Amino acid sequence: MTMKTFTSGWAFQKPDQNYFKKFLHLNRIAIDGIVYPKKLLADIEAIPVLGFDDARVAITSDDQVLDLSTNSEVHTELDAFFAAQGIERVSIPDFLDRLIEQDRHDALSMPVAGIKASDIRNLKRAAAPGPFDPHFLDAESYETASKLDGIFRHSMWQRFIAFDRDDTPGNVLFHVLLDLQTRDLLEHLRVLDTPRVFLDAILKLRLHVPNAKLRIGVSDEAFADLRGRAEFYRRSLGDCLVPFGDAGASQDERTILLAGSIDPIVAAASHGRHLSAICFMPRSIVDYVALTTAFGERQYRLLLRQPDTGAHNLLAAVLTPALFGA
Repeated sequence: MTMKTFTSGWAFQKPDQNYFKKFLHLNRIAIDGIVYPKKLLADIEAIPVLGFDDARVAITSDDQVLDLSTNSEVHTELDAFFAAQGIERVSIPDFLDRLIEQDRHDALSMPVAGIKASDIRNLKRAAAPGPFDPHFLDAESYETASKLDGIFRHSMWQRFIAFDRDDTPGNVLFHVLLDLQTRDLLEHLRVLDTPRVFLDAILKLRLHVPNAKLRIGVSDEAFADLRGRAEFYRRSLGDCLVPFGDAGASQDERTILLAGSIDPIVAAASHGRHLSAICFMPRSIVDYVALTTAFGERQYRLLLRQPDTGAHNLLAAVLTPALFGA
């Protein structure tokens, strides 16, 4: 007999369950029924609603029941009902942990692109970020890393809602640039890819700090990605654009690379090169672990920001000793 999956209560209308809902959809995990003390509706989102009388018949000890009740009174009634039936309910984190632990061939699709079950298991074995880690540039960076580590380490994806701050990746990127400019760390920037978000933030920085002395190289591929807007950026940044391959922009130790992923930074580190960068971490805390592993015992400083509830929007500034003066 195939095991069925039921829920006690329903919380999927809340945005904090968006990642779990996506996980169910990606892996084609069906919900066979929603249990309430009374059947007030025939269904919710085409899933049958079961009162206690129906649930006694439909649910067996071989099935699993996910705890999604949020109303305290209803929760108490559901507790009593399932205890009387000898059926133990499973929290969403425990349900996910079990599936991740069993997935030895990375068959599961995670709601964050590029993350596999083995990545989560590796994270569980790694040390959690510590408040006295000297690599963090400020307290917010540690707090961001710690929150994200907890979310993925314990499968508490609902906690991403804490990053719902009515902000955007572009605006947070601007503030990262402004922070580094205030610290006198911005001189040479090289845009490898994802050009629009980086160049828009640079333009906004120049409006706020018109006397900033920047040298900006943009790769041919990045300019090509801009298509019809490429000329706008060339005109707007013409006085600070330098050839992408210019020695000053490509070899200076104070050059900061701008990229949509950490891949070029990790690849360079694996070949012994220590590069500074501002980049997105599309695999969230998994990319953070990859970065810290690649840099090993090298000196570096790290600024981390999570702009919103999009895990793929984690933003990092990685600074080498040539910049922060170690």
